[in-house]
Amino acid sequence: MNNHKISWAVSPMGLGQSALLVFLPLLVELTALGYSQWAQLFAVGMATYVMGSLAWPLLLPILGHRRCLLLGLGGYAVSALLFTLVLWLHTTQQIDQSQGYWGFSMSRLLYGAFASALLPVVQSWSAEITAPEQRLQAFSRISLQLAASRALGPVLAAGLSWLHWILLPLLLALWPLLLALLLFPYPAPASTKPRLPWQRSVLGMMPPAWLGLIALLTTAFASSLQFQLSPALQALTAADPEQLSLLLAALMLAAAVLGVAAHKLQIRQPPHNPQIRQLWIALLLGVSAIALLSTHNPWWFAAITLIMSTALAWLTPLYSTQLSLHAHEQHLVAGQLGITHISGHLLGLSITALALEQSLSCVYIWLVMLGALLAVTSLSYRPQCGATQPVR
Repeated sequence: MNNHKISWAVSPMGLGQSALLVFLPLLVELTALGYSQWAQLFAVGMATYVMGSLAWPLLLPILGHRRCLLLGLGGYAVSALLFTLVLWLHTTQQIDQSQGYWGFSMSRLLYGAFASALLPVVQSWSAEITAPEQRLQAFSRISLQLAASRALGPVLAAGLSWLHWILLPLLLALWPLLLALLLFPYPAPASTKPRLPWQRSVLGMMPPAWLGLIALLTTAFASSLQFQLSPALQALTAADPEQLSLLLAALMLAAAVLGVAAHKLQIRQPPHNPQIRQLWIALLLGVSAIALLSTHNPWWFAAITLIMSTALAWLTPLYSTQLSLHAHEQHLVAGQLGITHISGHLLGLSITALALEQSLSCVYIWLVMLGALLAVTSLSYRPQCGATQPVR
């Protein structure tokens, strides 16, 4: 079994996330729905995604990896096809704005319910078929596919939108179907372990304290960093909305490309001591956040942001691997990651929104605090004997 091909199954997530952000101004123009309404629609999808992220790891032992993967890819495709149909009906004035809004809402509900299966299934599948000493490379390949698809998304959105607006949503529907056909022949990992009672499974989704805190702080840092990009660039450049969208797209593309390079490097040169690498990444994030406090040049801001983004790209597979080596039930690791990532995103967005009401400097102070907490937590964490194998 070739692990990196299973990791392809997460690419629809990265592709859809980044492509729709670039496609959003055209969606606003085509549908006459404002940015606030589209934000509501994306929030609807996030709500079902949160619930799915908690439900799919519990369904994995019952349905099996292959069935969950095919359901996730198939459901994603159905949601994208519904999105395409509603957009076409709305644009050709066969339905009114209210009907279009409800149609898009149903599409996003389906997206969240089924796209949330992809990452936990792929993480669990990869961990089950990978030896412990190769686990970091396996998780790095998953992050690599997410980064590569996020880099490709804006390019496809710009190119296909220039040809015809319907091409991008059609591609987002066809790609997961193609992946389902491609990955169907691969044998799923066979579990010989007895199924845990659901009460123990739910309790098993609570991560170990220190590792869970590292995952939560990392996700909060990434979420806060991304959320402040638009107001920071606007303050530094005084760009109009169209120029700001182009700047954000360019910065996201550069970050994704650097993320791909970082993951490839980590796959080829894994650390002998992951905890040491985790510590210096945390210190680098804190120092970079301090540098943002004194930066008034947009080029320096972009450079520092890209450094932080690349460091975060390295950090996620490191703590994911440690969680995987810590646990005996890999499907529960996916649940642990889902819980910490959701909590981290909510924490990062909430504090950053409050900080932005004061000033950007408050956001950067918050990032400095997160970097310091990450460093302290990395120093405090003591791996169990079974999780301390050096990665080679």
